[in-house]
Amino acid sequence: MNVNEVPITFECQGDALIGVLHVPESPARRGVLAIVAGGPQYRAGCCRQLVQMARTLAKEGTPVMRFDYRGMGDCGGQHKGFKHISQDLQAAMDTFFQQVPELNEIVLWGGCDAASASLIHGPNRPKISGMILGNPFVHDETTYAKVVIRHYYWQRFRQKAFWKKLLAFKMNPFKAVASALSMLRKSRQVVRGKLPQSEVEDLPFPVRMLSGARKFNGKILLLMSGLSLVSKEFDELVMSSPEWQMAINRGGVKRVDFPDADQAFSTVAARDQQIAIAAKWLAVFDQK
Repeated sequence: MNVNEVPITFECQGDALIGVLHVPESPARRGVLAIVAGGPQYRAGCCRQLVQMARTLAKEGTPVMRFDYRGMGDCGGQHKGFKHISQDLQAAMDTFFQQVPELNEIVLWGGCDAASASLIHGPNRPKISGMILGNPFVHDETTYAKVVIRHYYWQRFRQKAFWKKLLAFKMNPFKAVASALSMLRKSRQVVRGKLPQSEVEDLPFPVRMLSGARKFNGKILLLMSGLSLVSKEFDELVMSSPEWQMAINRGGVKRVDFPDADQAFSTVAARDQQIAIAAKWLAVFDQK
């Protein structure tokens, strides 16, 4: 299908934002809005994955918009981080609907902290009917320590190469032990007490994510990498929380694991596989 790829600018509270629209000649009523992840990235995405995703989905009839929010990429304004992009998201949605009048609803696409942003800011918007989330970012010192103990130190201590290096005095044993003990202490910390009575935006962002996941009635596709500590930290949090389990293990939530993929799906094979799975999921979106 022929696709019109158009750069656009739009405004968010006086600041200019930049995006790219991918509009098929016969656009579907459901579009995909891609949120760029934090760090030194912009609307093309890590390894230009958002470009490839947008072009692939648009050829199959799904309109796509990808954009930079304030302080990211080529946009002006102050960078406040993924926890504070509600207005940016709304401005992008409004522009998407204006530019593609055939649209009735939107599916958010985001990886890492863009997945976190989707869960924080998306559920309050009725026009968002689904989310495609890659390795949601939920960093917490306790859960991260558990992940490092289980998936790094435990494996390292079972490797012959580690003990050979240690016995050959090619590494500082005291430093290694101190580091492991520090992580072990953190992993045993328990958060006690009730949540503080405060404004929603002042709450820890994983709490805001959980609140969003619990209230969201749309569909979710989780794309999880086997080689990502971010992915494993998310799993650690879910395993330790009945509330998270109820929010994620429900009808309408589908999870797909990529055992050999890293956090960024940086190989061509992993990138193409995740896009293909997302396209198939979108194609059967309305089926129960």
